[in-house]
Amino acid sequence: MTKLEAIINGRKLTEKLFGLKRRQVKRALEAAKDNAEKQKEDASVAYDELFAKMADEDADYQSIINAMLCHKQLIISADETIRAIEAIKKDLDTEIPEAEK
Repeated sequence: MTKLEAIINGRKLTEKLFGLKRRQVKRALEAAKDNAEKQKEDASVAYDELFAKMADEDADYQSIINAMLCHKQLIISADETIRAIEAIKKDLDTEIPEAEK
């Protein structure tokens, strides 16, 4: 039995609801991952667009670099979030010893 199954099973749900709850948890994790991937993609596009602004004749390099730092931090954060979600999914799918059920 996986951790996720043990958590849901502990709620004394009928078998039909058990499967439903398991799918809801997995969908919530996928939605969180999709959201992080979208944030990463949006930040990557904005980051790349800032390179073009540096070529402007009257470019404010300080503000462009500050904006680049913000977008780069969003990319890093999104990557960490995606890794964390994958770790949570892996944890929920691990088998637990019989004594913990």
